[in-house]
Amino acid sequence: MRRLPTTRLERVIRRWSRRPRRARHFLFCYEHVLGTSLELQVTSAYEGAAQRAEAEALAEIDRLALILSGWSSTSELALWLATYDADVPVSAELAEVLHASATWRARTGGAFDPGAQAVVDRLRAAGRDDDATRAPLPALREPLWRVDRVGGTARRLARHAVSLDAIAKGYIVARSAARARAVEGVTDVLLNVGGDVQHYGEHAVAAGVADPFAPAENAPPVAVVRLENAALATSGGYRRGFLLNGQRVSHIVDPRTGRPAERIASASVLAPDCATADALSTAFSVMAPDESVALADSLGVGCLLVERDGTVSTNAAWNDRAVAPRHDSTSQRESHAR
Repeated sequence: MRRLPTTRLERVIRRWSRRPRRARHFLFCYEHVLGTSLELQVTSAYEGAAQRAEAEALAEIDRLALILSGWSSTSELALWLATYDADVPVSAELAEVLHASATWRARTGGAFDPGAQAVVDRLRAAGRDDDATRAPLPALREPLWRVDRVGGTARRLARHAVSLDAIAKGYIVARSAARARAVEGVTDVLLNVGGDVQHYGEHAVAAGVADPFAPAENAPPVAVVRLENAALATSGGYRRGFLLNGQRVSHIVDPRTGRPAERIASASVLAPDCATADALSTAFSVMAPDESVALADSLGVGCLLVERDGTVSTNAAWNDRAVAPRHDSTSQRESHAR
C-alpha cells in the first residue's frame, strides 16, 4: 500500500482534529520594576502566546510608568504637579487615577488621602513629636484638584506635597494584567508587583497574605484566599517606616490626625481590581477595624485586618473566598505589605 500525498486542506483538517494541547504555566520574574519585583504567571497551551503576554504586560507597565510614576521628574504626573490653579490637558489615564483618588478620599472620610504625603514629609523633617506635628495640615481638608474627564483637563488646587503611590501601582498592575490576558491563546494571568496581585482568567488561583509578625518574608502566610478575576493588595507599616522621637514608626500616617498609623499591622483587601484594593488597603491601615469592615461590607469587597496585638478581623466577603493555607510556594503568590 502506498501512502498518498496529502493536500494542504487535508493537513489543516488533521491538525484541527487532534486533541487540544494541554495548558502549561509559564513564570516570568523581574527585579526593579516600578521600584520592586515583578512575578507574572501565564497559563497557555502555547509558549509563544505566553511570551507575547509577557511582552504586552511589560510594555503596558513601561507606558503607564511614563504617565503615573511618582519617582520620575519627567513623568506626566510630575509635570502636572508642577502646575497650580490652571486647567491643564492630561491623558485619560492620569485623569482616571486623579478622579479615583478623589473618590476614595471622599468615600473613606479622608483615611485615604494623596495629601498624606505632606504629613509624612513634615514628620520626617521634624523627627520629633510636638504640637507642630500633632495636628493634620489644614490644607488637607480642602479639595486637592478638579478633574474634567470629558474635557481631558485637570486643575491642581493645593500646593502642598501629594502622592498617588497608594493607588497608581495598583492601577498599573490591573491594566497590565488585562493586556496580558487579552493575548490570544492565554487562559489565565496572575501578576504580582511588589505585593499588588491581579488575576484575570478562567481558573481561580490561591494567593497568600504575608504574616506581618514573621521574621522572614518566606514564612507561611497568615491567610490564603481564592482569586478569580480579582485582586489582592496588602498595606502595613511593619516593614517600612521612619524615626520619630528616636523610635521607628509606620510610614503610613492618618491624614485626619497627622499621626503615624500604629494600631493596624497589616490590612489586606480583596476587590475586583487592584487599584481599588490598593486604595482601600491604605485606608484600612488607618481606620478602626469596625469602620473598615463596615465600609468593606458596603462595597462588597473582602478585608483581613491584623492588629499589632494579634487580633484578626475579617468580613463575609473575605471568608467566602478563604482557603486553608498550603505551604507550597509554587501554588501560592503572596501579597506583602507596601
